[in-house]
Amino acid sequence: METTETNALGSVHISQRAISVLASQTAAAVSGVASLGASIAESAARKIGRTSLAQGVDAVIDGREVELTVRLIVQYGYRIPDIALAVQKKVKDAVESSAGCSVTAVHVVVQDIAFSDGEGDGAERSGSHDGA
Repeated sequence: METTETNALGSVHISQRAISVLASQTAAAVSGVASLGASIAESAARKIGRTSLAQGVDAVIDGREVELTVRLIVQYGYRIPDIALAVQKKVKDAVESSAGCSVTAVHVVVQDIAFSDGEGDGAERSGSHDGA
């Protein structure tokens, strides 16, 4: 899908991928976001060597309205609700200002926690971790 705007000079089409890339890069820049998560399809594509700048974001476009789902891996020591809210605000602002669309929702899914030693999945770690 794409969003389309028609004016006197012609039309402008903004693809779902372009909006997803914009949202992905914005979310990744938020302090406390270690990286973006991957869907099952993105994980499979990565295994065969294909990567995407839009990883971790799904966009659903309905006319000029966009609904986004962002999958995150949060850095250990950060308060998850604060990171999620910051991502929601920054992604909404970036997409609305850059693409001229109305963002109706930014859903955030925290898929994992990243530790400074590069290990994820806090449920499998044992012992204590000093820091936050």
